[in-house]
Amino acid sequence: MSRQHLLRPTNENLYKVALQPVFKWLVAAALDGDTLPYGQIQHRIEAELGFSRIGRATRIGGVVGELMWRIGKADPDAPLINVLVVGQSDRLPSSGAGGFMADYFGEEVLGKKGAKERYPDLWKKYSIKAADEVHEKDAAYWCEVHKKVFGQPLSVDEIKRERGQRKQGAEEDGLPAGGRRYGKGGESEEHRALRLWTKRNPGKIDSRFAGAIAETEFDLLSGDRVDVMLRHRAKWIALEVKSRRSNEADYIRGVYQCVKYRAVLEAMDMRQLAQSKLGERHSSLKDRKLVEACLVTEADPGQSIRTLLGQHGIKLYIVSQKRKA
Repeated sequence: MSRQHLLRPTNENLYKVALQPVFKWLVAAALDGDTLPYGQIQHRIEAELGFSRIGRATRIGGVVGELMWRIGKADPDAPLINVLVVGQSDRLPSSGAGGFMADYFGEEVLGKKGAKERYPDLWKKYSIKAADEVHEKDAAYWCEVHKKVFGQPLSVDEIKRERGQRKQGAEEDGLPAGGRRYGKGGESEEHRALRLWTKRNPGKIDSRFAGAIAETEFDLLSGDRVDVMLRHRAKWIALEVKSRRSNEADYIRGVYQCVKYRAVLEAMDMRQLAQSKLGERHSSLKDRKLVEACLVTEADPGQSIRTLLGQHGIKLYIVSQKRKA
C-alpha cells in the first residue's frame, strides 16, 4: 500500500478500524497467558491494518481505553482485559487503566492522578488481580463479549487461528508447527489416548485441578507445544504426558520439557516480574506458586527419574493403564 493511501491515525479511524482486531489480539494473548506491550500493538496496527505511523504509544492507550469502555458498557461484569496491555520494561498497565481498576475493584485511590507511581505496590496488586480474572475466562466467553460489544459474531475457530498466527515465525527452523516431534513416526496412539484423557480428566490427575479449563497441544511463544495446559484459580499448569511406550530417554526428555515449559510460562507471566520487585511485607504474594509443570505417565519411570524430578521440583502423576474414559 502506497503512503498516500495509508489511513491517518485519527481517533475516528483508529476506533472504526482497530478496535475489533485489537480485541481479538488481546483475547488470543489472554488465552495464551500472555500480555501485549503497547509497541507490539502499535506495530500490528501499522503493519496489518494500513495505518501511517501512529507516533507516541499513548495513542495506543487511548485505543485500548476506548475498547474497554465499550466492553464495560455492553457487559459491566466483564473482566478488565485492557490490563494485559503493558509497558515493555515493567510488564504492567499504564496509568490509563487506573480509572477502570478503581471502578471495578472499588479502590478509589487507583483512579487518582499518578497512582501508578504514588502507590506502586497497590498498582501491582490490582493489575495482577485483574489479569488473573481475565485469564480465567475461556474462548467461548470472549466470543459472547465480542457479540455484545460489536454486534457481530466471533467464532472460537477465529480466535484459534489468531492464537496460531501470533506464534507463527517467518523462519524455517526444521520443526513442525508447534515445535514438537513425536519420534520418527509421529505421535503414537498410546500417547494420543493419554493426552486426550488427561485433557478431559484433570480432576482425576489431581483433585486440585478439578474444574480447570483444559487445552491440549497448547503452543507457547517459544515454539514449544505443551500436551495439556490447565488454567485454574489464577494458576497455569503444564502437563507433559509419556505413555506406556516410553523408555528412560523419553522420561528424561519429559523432565526437561517440564523445566522448559515452567521457565517459559514464568517469562510470559506479568505477575512474575511484578512480584520479584515487591518488598518483604508482600511475602504472601512472593510465595505464591503461579505456574507449575508436571509429568504424567502410565508407568513408574523408576527411581533415577524420580530423583531427577525431585531435583527440579517437578511433580509426577502415574495414571492407570486400565483407567476409565
